Amino acid sequence: MTPNPTQPAVPAFSPQVLMDLYLRGRHDELSGQFLAILRHFRDTTYTELDATGRRFINEFVNLFLTLFTQADYVPSRPHLLEMVSHNATISNLVAISCFRFSDVSFLASLDEGPAHLGKMLTLRSARFNGKGDVDYKAVFDADPVLASVWYGAFAQLYNAGFLHPGSTSDLRNHFEEVDDRLDVRHAPLDAYFASTYVGGDCDRVVKPVMNASFRRLLAGVSVRNRPDLRKVAVISGNWWPGHSVYRISKAFVEALDGYQVTLVRIGSRGEVDTRGFDRVVTLDYQADGGLDIRPLLDNDFGVVYYPDVGLKAPSILLANLRLAPIQITSTGHPVSTFGSEIDYYVSGAEAEPPDPERHYSERLVLLPGCGVVHERPEATPTGRRPAGERVVLNCPWNAQKLSHAMGSTLRQVQNRIRGGRQRLTFRLFVNRSLDRRSDYLPFVHDLEAILCPGCVEVVRGLSYSAYMARMEEGDFSIDSYPFGGCNTVADSLFLRRLVVTWESDRWYGRIGPWMVRKAGLPELAVTTEEAYVATIARLVNDDAFRADLQARLDRADLDTTVFARDEGASFRKAVDFLVANHERLKRESDRTPIRIDR
Repeated sequence: MTPNPTQPAVPAFSPQVLMDLYLRGRHDELSGQFLAILRHFRDTTYTELDATGRRFINEFVNLFLTLFTQADYVPSRPHLLEMVSHNATISNLVAISCFRFSDVSFLASLDEGPAHLGKMLTLRSARFNGKGDVDYKAVFDADPVLASVWYGAFAQLYNAGFLHPGSTSDLRNHFEEVDDRLDVRHAPLDAYFASTYVGGDCDRVVKPVMNASFRRLLAGVSVRNRPDLRKVAVISGNWWPGHSVYRISKAFVEALDGYQVTLVRIGSRGEVDTRGFDRVVTLDYQADGGLDIRPLLDNDFGVVYYPDVGLKAPSILLANLRLAPIQITSTGHPVSTFGSEIDYYVSGAEAEPPDPERHYSERLVLLPGCGVVHERPEATPTGRRPAGERVVLNCPWNAQKLSHAMGSTLRQVQNRIRGGRQRLTFRLFVNRSLDRRSDYLPFVHDLEAILCPGCVEVVRGLSYSAYMARMEEGDFSIDSYPFGGCNTVADSLFLRRLVVTWESDRWYGRIGPWMVRKAGLPELAVTTEEAYVATIARLVNDDAFRADLQARLDRADLDTTVFARDEGASFRKAVDFLVANHERLKRESDRTPIRIDR
């Protein structure tokens, strides 16, 4: 196995010792050794396996599945709960072993026993593709704590699992089967985030249940708020120049001149930009991993602004607390909270569909433009033009944006390329989205099975400057569907790289097409799969077509279009309007979007 030099060595593993512990009935010791190995693979990312590494995983998977499914092996309650929490890690290890998906056959052979439910939930992952085989109500009836752990752990396969055939529908079914007894004290919160990416209205089903659980958790929390409507709190764990949230929300906060603005920082680790704030409050994590929210429980905020509910778990908790009379969120994470204590969602009229209110539980506030202000990237284009024989397509997508359906669309692109699929390289910039639970190798294996080895390059963990340099080395960019890019499309245009976008029916699938149209390239904003495939293929095959579009992009004035600053002043007008009219608005039953004029 070939780890990064900074990663710990693979834990010691002896099949003979583990078998001996099982035969002697020393189940707690056996469980402890299993869990030590599972924790290692949860926390350590391997990007390749040598012969020793493959042998290690094959031996471990074989022995784990064999012993774990024995009826007389009964892990203790704490051990069983942790086993269930490793659902995604176990699924990934099986997927990269020689057994592939044989956890399915082991699952089918499980005998009834005192730990049967926990064992079944440990092995039942989104790669099983057994829609309807789990009675969710019965599982929550039998053990709501174990069921809650499993419900969240199952969702954690959303990064590596979407590429597996059928896993998207299995995850969608999982989200739609959410039970009102789900307890966020025990469930990993990935379901809140992941439910957005499977399509349909899964997040509309999952989020209200999770919000309700948070409110039960917060029932004993008392907030003493003495609102001063000239005081605004900005609550975020992502307020630093390299983060996508900061890059589209900074101008909103800067526009709040005349208000006293406090940055409430979630967590004390990592970078933060405190410039422009009158005060900074830090919410630290406690020894048990919970967030210490006491600094917020006695406050005088009139307005609380959350740029990015859902990107960090504590933001979901805080969004379910009434900290101030006026609570706002926006497109830092561009989806509704569906039932939290947020009153207003700020978006942009030009980038929303004709009836946008159907996608939000909050009262929608529409700024006149696109709903964000893009900061100019902190990078200097070199003007390099690719000159290799292979055509490199930049795909700056986190892993959860690449489903099996999207992979199949990319295969259609390959089939339209003159000179064969080997002429094309898809360069995926997955950031750190595959750095958990051994997600990386199953993701790459599944992607190469769709597009063929040698056609895929997966790039991870780059600094922003290194990412921009690699993007500039690509021939042009393509956007994801249905959850498209925002900052990544702006990055491509800033580097004067053409980018093909595919419009969907929500803001997150419309902001990219909005930008390329503003840049004078409407041909690159398509609305169907066929047009997406045909446009990409034509850019590769038709030099004159590509050169014409490139010349237009080179001439485009991006400072007055994509990087225009007008929306900052519009956000300020929106806050002023809400401060002046909130008491009236909250009495209204009307859900028509509030439109802000320029």
